[in-house]
Amino acid sequence: MSRRFNIGCGLFVSFAAFVSGCSQSAWPQWGGPNRNFTVASGHLAESWPEGGPKRLWSRALGDGYSTIVSDGATLYTMYRKDKDDPNEHVIALDSATGATRWEHSYPAPYLCLDPNDEDKKQTPQFGAGPNGTPVLVGGRLYSIGFTGMMCCLDAATGKQLWSHDLFKEYGATMLVCGYAASPIAYHDTIIALVGGKGHGVMAFDQATGKVVWQGGDMDCSYSSPVLTTVDGEDHLVAYMSGEVIGLSPKTGEIHWNITHRNPVNSNCICTPIACPNNQVYFVNGGDSAGGKMVRLAKKAGKIQPEEIWANKKLAGGLTDAIRIGDYFYGGNGRGFFVGFNAKTGQIVWQERGYPSARAIAADGKLILLDEEGRLSLVTATPGGLVQHGKAPLLTKEAWSAPTLIGTKLYLRDRKTIMGVDLG
Repeated sequence: MSRRFNIGCGLFVSFAAFVSGCSQSAWPQWGGPNRNFTVASGHLAESWPEGGPKRLWSRALGDGYSTIVSDGATLYTMYRKDKDDPNEHVIALDSATGATRWEHSYPAPYLCLDPNDEDKKQTPQFGAGPNGTPVLVGGRLYSIGFTGMMCCLDAATGKQLWSHDLFKEYGATMLVCGYAASPIAYHDTIIALVGGKGHGVMAFDQATGKVVWQGGDMDCSYSSPVLTTVDGEDHLVAYMSGEVIGLSPKTGEIHWNITHRNPVNSNCICTPIACPNNQVYFVNGGDSAGGKMVRLAKKAGKIQPEEIWANKKLAGGLTDAIRIGDYFYGGNGRGFFVGFNAKTGQIVWQERGYPSARAIAADGKLILLDEEGRLSLVTATPGGLVQHGKAPLLTKEAWSAPTLIGTKLYLRDRKTIMGVDLG
């Protein structure tokens, strides 16, 4: 079995039983309850004092861009102490104090396909990882680390229930900047982007780790898949290395694919966004492919895409846009925070001052954490951006999207994790 190598770095969802059972007091997966960084919350303060929102606690952690998931009482994330640490760590923290409840560690040496070729070695140049975000479902936590180590842990104790080495067992795509895709739960399976001939996407039984289905020959990317429904049928959309695909989450059958790549054949970390009326928006993190909106519909027994619009001036970078009404708001990978029309793709405004900002939509506002570690509270409208508060809380690079539960916000950079109250 050949091992694949990929060079390059990096609101509406109505799907299945997993999300329908999620409480709005939890943040169980990448992007929150509905995987779109939009969440119901308590009332957020209209403005902040000069020092910013109230700090609840702060503590040292370690490197990594894994975001924080939570059942409300416990926070879960991943880290590596530094680039020389041979192990990765999955950690559970008390949400009220930040104190460690348990920690699970395992060996995770960086991968190397050819010791004589620097382009075929994983590099911690942009961070030691881990990059992906775990999934919390059914009392279990599912994580995938920088080197493709997939673990299923008991969420209460941290005990390992099963694991897979995606690279050694399945010849997964070796991403030079580290595995970054966050797995997704679907009924009694966990679906992960793996890459390689015959197992581009794989589904594992949640309880046992047994392979339920696998399919596709495409390489993995840094993106995370998303679930939607098309005419009542569950559908998975995944941005692979050089193409976007749609497939059945029940069987793995691929229905469609669209070539959409940049010169380094990677799309960074942008997640496809499921939209109303069977539409999906996706954007490449490079400077050439841009953003595209498609409409999905059943044709001859398969779901197929139809392009609505494309705009090469849109770029995702490392951030995901948020849809509010007929507009998207998000970073464009070129130093701007932008607003653009969801019906046409036309950029209607762009603002500096929020570099590579990650956003959460809550209580009619946007919470922004930019890469410099500054937290902002803003209102985004088709006419522009109104700022209500801004405070430096973390340090560069704060590339992990924050997590909101009620009015409590949890955020991290490559050194520190903290909780603040936005109420």
